[in-house]
Amino acid sequence: MAAAGGFASRPQNYSSIREDDDEALDIRVDSQNTRSTGDENVKALHGQVQEVVGVMKQNIDKLLDRDVALNNLVTRADDLQTSATTYNQTTKQLRNKFWWKNAKTNVCIAGIVVTVLIIIIMSISLSRNKKN
Repeated sequence: MAAAGGFASRPQNYSSIREDDDEALDIRVDSQNTRSTGDENVKALHGQVQEVVGVMKQNIDKLLDRDVALNNLVTRADDLQTSATTYNQTTKQLRNKFWWKNAKTNVCIAGIVVTVLIIIIMSISLSRNKKN
């Protein structure tokens, strides 16, 4: 569920809930059966309910933001794991390539040294044979 750029987009924003939905929380009181102090209590309770609803909306927004951040972190961790695997494979290939190159170089040097030694030994033995 990644958007462009490899990062997840933010889900629905709950702070954008319409004000009509807040009306569902309104407490309706029959005006004939209430006293003025009861009406004030209801208004105070309604204010507290509205405050709790606002806090809950903020908490939901924060939770959604955190979810997006965690999803981004998981995506980045997966990308890093993939990159690490590719890096390990490439280093193994390079290690093998240079090991063979080094082995070929060592064989060539050894061949040259053996050839030089054979030439030296043959020249010494030929010079001794001529003296005798």
